[in-house]
Amino acid sequence: MQSKNELLVATKEPWRLGIRKGAYEALVATGKKAFVKLREAAGSYGELLDLLKTHKWIYIKLATDDSFKVALKQKNSITVAGVVMYLRLVNGRGGQLLAEHYTRDLEKALAAADKLKAAGLRPNIVRSGPNYVVYIATTGLLRLAEKDDAVRRAVALYLAEKAKNGTPRQREIARKLLQRYPLFLSS
Repeated sequence: MQSKNELLVATKEPWRLGIRKGAYEALVATGKKAFVKLREAAGSYGELLDLLKTHKWIYIKLATDDSFKVALKQKNSITVAGVVMYLRLVNGRGGQLLAEHYTRDLEKALAAADKLKAAGLRPNIVRSGPNYVVYIATTGLLRLAEKDDAVRRAVALYLAEKAKNGTPRQREIARKLLQRYPLFLSS
């Protein structure tokens, strides 16, 4: 069974550090224990990293703190027609915002898509590893946000958070989306 948590290091010569995972990446450690040790090693600097909201520190906390993971998922989720969906920025064609629902069962994915279709949306289903992802693209989210104030506020908060504290690419995409769709600025 392969570990879900992997610590990769980018380098010009990955074979010197550990198992190669790509042309310029080496696998240094796997498993939750490695991330727990990283978090412990940060010590009091962890408080500074919390204030800075660095994305790599957030990844370490996600791997080690289940309550933090649950809180972040709730913060980045919306409920559409009874389907819990998670917001995610995608780096394509100038950037997109997707609302995604994950399941391992095809019948559950089809049922979620049917609920979304009944609400007047155009969901898509794709396979991603062992999961099926039911998603609504940016245009569908826009239509939904125009009708549903709670969705509009949730999307606006998500984009504002990513524009302020995301990775450099997430900040760029979030700012572009906020400029392109002023509906989310008025929230």
